[in-house]
Amino acid sequence: MALLLCSTIGRMLGVIFSLLLAALSQCSAYDCSAHPWIDETVKHWFRASYETARNSDKTIEESLEAIANIQWGKYYTGKSMGILTYDDSVGAYHVTFKELHRHNEPHKPAGMQRVIERAIMQHNADLVRALGKKELKFIFGTEDFPIVDTWLNLRLPSFQMCHSPETADVPVPDFTWELYSQAQYTNNSWWEVRRLLLLKSAMLPWKLRERDLFMRGDAGVGYRKVLMPFMHEVQVNRSDIALFGMKVNFRSTGFYVSEMRHFSWLDNWCQHRYLVHTSGLTYSASLKYKLACGAVVLDFRGAFQEFYYPALKPGVHVLSFPEADREALVATVAPELKSRLAELESAHQDTPPPMAMAAREFAVSQLTDASLSCYWYKTLLAYAGLYFAATPADIPAEVRLD
Repeated sequence: MALLLCSTIGRMLGVIFSLLLAALSQCSAYDCSAHPWIDETVKHWFRASYETARNSDKTIEESLEAIANIQWGKYYTGKSMGILTYDDSVGAYHVTFKELHRHNEPHKPAGMQRVIERAIMQHNADLVRALGKKELKFIFGTEDFPIVDTWLNLRLPSFQMCHSPETADVPVPDFTWELYSQAQYTNNSWWEVRRLLLLKSAMLPWKLRERDLFMRGDAGVGYRKVLMPFMHEVQVNRSDIALFGMKVNFRSTGFYVSEMRHFSWLDNWCQHRYLVHTSGLTYSASLKYKLACGAVVLDFRGAFQEFYYPALKPGVHVLSFPEADREALVATVAPELKSRLAELESAHQDTPPPMAMAAREFAVSQLTDASLSCYWYKTLLAYAGLYFAATPADIPAEVRLD
């Protein structure tokens, strides 16, 4: 009896899901024009892969196989294949996932897949029209670094959590939008943490926020190995006020937040006026939380970038500084930073400066579930221009989103 009941329920759920897909395939998708940065950003990220594809002597399948077999040292990088298949019975696409090589943590592909699935569901009708019901395969990875070097001249990119200048990978939303255990909350998805940060930032008046340069993170990776010891030194010897015009509040939380005595809840970051951001081992997923706090973000921008970084304008959303060495930090960065902070403090004692408000507004209106779905939709359109090109000669000179 139980077996029969389970079978019946399974069939009913299958029918309901099929009907839902069929209904969605007839609906108009969300209007992506609410996120004008997406089109140019997607084109920006795809330019390298379009160029390498035009110079490639490989087929699509050979390129997929080459991506699947990429290793870091003697280990295969964690990656899965997504397969878009048109279902005639419901008149819609569905996406399935196949693990190619083991991911270092199971929640990472799970988090990325949730975002992909919602994007396919949200934009199903437009994908059917654009792709002509044809099957499409793509590979995404969960390492902290991109994997497809441009010199490989593959016909396709892979989708990774960040991009660097020497690679053809296209950055896509990482797992932290859905699952980020290092945040330590009982619900650590961006959507819930974002709600908390936006509430906290609205509740804390600017005039009562702490006037310091604040950062928490692992001091043992990336540019932090330069910046954080320097900042800790000036914090301890009390030369921070002379250098920057205000106190420094830097603490290392260790690898994977192993130093809990220095841990600070993300919503407590919103108590500070000035939040410092740097790359981690490669990129750092923490930038979105700092934007949502409605603080002035001091961004030491490195080579590894998340998918939305080109939409953030220096001087509008963030204060941008180079990843300078210790000597340059003292000689050039510190004086410039001190001057900019003095201007902000002089003009905005009681109310947040426009830059802080622009940062928060970006988190409110542009780092949404709908915008991530739009980004994935436009990414798949650009990818299709490579995937369905009969030969490298058929690949257009400009990235196309149609």
